[in-house]
Amino acid sequence: MSFGYLLQAIAVIGFGALFGGRLAARFHIPRVTGYLLVGLLTGPSFAKLIGIAPLLPLPALHDLRYLSDLALGLILMNIGGLIQLNHLRRWRNRILIFSASEIGLTFLLVLLATSLVNFLILHQVIGEFNVASTSLRFGLFLGMIAVATAPAATLMVIRECEADGPVTELVLTLVGFNNLVSVLGFTLLAHFTILPDPSASILLLRMCGPVLLGGLLGFALSLWAQRLELTSEHKVLLIGGVAALIAVCRALSIDFLLASLIFGLVFANSTPTWHRLSTSLRQVDYLLYIAFFVIAGANLHLETLAHIGLLGVAYVLARTLGKWLGATLGACWGGFGERERAFVGLTLLAQAGVAIGLAASLAQAWPVGGKMLETVVLGSVVIFELIGPLAVRQGLVRAGEVPILSLLQKRAPVGTIEGLHSVVHHFRQSLGLPAGHNMRDPGDILVQHIMRQNVETVQASMPFNELLKFIAHSRYDRFPVVDDQGHFLGMIDYTEIRNLLFEPTLAPLVVAGDLVTSVQKALTPDQPLRAALKTLQLHRNISYFPVVDEEDSTILRGILSQNDVFAAFRNLSEQVD
Repeated sequence: MSFGYLLQAIAVIGFGALFGGRLAARFHIPRVTGYLLVGLLTGPSFAKLIGIAPLLPLPALHDLRYLSDLALGLILMNIGGLIQLNHLRRWRNRILIFSASEIGLTFLLVLLATSLVNFLILHQVIGEFNVASTSLRFGLFLGMIAVATAPAATLMVIRECEADGPVTELVLTLVGFNNLVSVLGFTLLAHFTILPDPSASILLLRMCGPVLLGGLLGFALSLWAQRLELTSEHKVLLIGGVAALIAVCRALSIDFLLASLIFGLVFANSTPTWHRLSTSLRQVDYLLYIAFFVIAGANLHLETLAHIGLLGVAYVLARTLGKWLGATLGACWGGFGERERAFVGLTLLAQAGVAIGLAASLAQAWPVGGKMLETVVLGSVVIFELIGPLAVRQGLVRAGEVPILSLLQKRAPVGTIEGLHSVVHHFRQSLGLPAGHNMRDPGDILVQHIMRQNVETVQASMPFNELLKFIAHSRYDRFPVVDDQGHFLGMIDYTEIRNLLFEPTLAPLVVAGDLVTSVQKALTPDQPLRAALKTLQLHRNISYFPVVDEEDSTILRGILSQNDVFAAFRNLSEQVD
């Protein structure tokens, strides 16, 4: 392939993503979906369907696969980094119950549905296997692949929507568990069911190799990170680390997806500077992620939709039901709240890179049966990759963890004519001619457009020692307190109660309700941001403010952070400058 075609592909990815992202925002769908559609429309599958030359031909996609691998490795590293061990200790066995329910029910339903379809209707027989044996293998492999959730689409939608809260945190942890179990379970199934003369050493390499390699590199780089101060060095360390990890995994023929996940998990839990490292990476990684989604869209196979048949329909329906019902039951059995029960299942539907990689490995190890199942997975991925991001955003929005402003801020700040006038005006100003402009006031925005509605509260009856554990596992320093009826009582400020830590004899006598401070600094949803900003500026030492109902101050509507307010002012000012 010539260098010119590669430059053409990069140009198509860049301008196509820019256009697709803006168009998606205009129709109120995630930008990720827009990127995927751009790739689909410029890729070889759609071009073949309508009889034209693709803008992203197969040779270009082949050469760009390393870029996709790097982006997917970074995404899985980020997912692993979000699995904080202190959060797992806080959830204790509740998160394991939740995850086991969602994973187990998804696997079981897909196993039963696809096995029965082949056994009762299709009667497919592969090689020396009879119908029953073939059906069981179909069900086992499709069930294990169905467990995987697309980390890229999920993470990108969360970042685009600026989602934050307990549901978001839970979803990212479950995505990590899903892919970990899917890869390890697939490796075990392949080893014992289809690989010729499997040996224990090969199984050990395939299962423990990625874990060991990712863990060792993550720990080593966490030591190196202590000596780095510049954000540019942070970016180089993370990108270079993931690239080196993928290269070694490729050389050893082991799975780089699992290795990247473990790399991020160990790295994040081994260094106190992980937050600074990941924040530095976010300044540059978005370009890689955009390219990943456009390339992923170009690699989607529209023709497989016509070939998935009853097996594919059973897979799609059973996986959708398994994710939704498994998450609902898991949240109930694990003692999670109503929002987790209602909305987490929606956020786990997306499926792409991990599933495609497992299906390709299966086709290579089991040429006849694996090819058939790969077609089913590829056709299903077209469906899940297009509806998945929509489901993720819908779930997070309905859970109340997406600021309304992030949904309203999706149209272009100026129209075409206004934009032309602005360009000419700015050019005249650059030539030395004086010019002025009017700027819309961000202060007109209301608090309800910025606040986060899903709030993690503290029960007034919570014992003091339990409250300390709650605070230790939280990233906040202020906590809203409610009574048994859910009425808002006030806030607990860690800076005001930390002196009690030195009076251990008082601990058994104190509950959270005894530590509540007044709510004189509470805001209301209909309050203009201009007025709220004055309150924030008077109390710069306070990070989070409660937002209560205007008529009934015992009803907690949400939480407003100083960072969200300042970011809203900054973003809106940049749009109209």
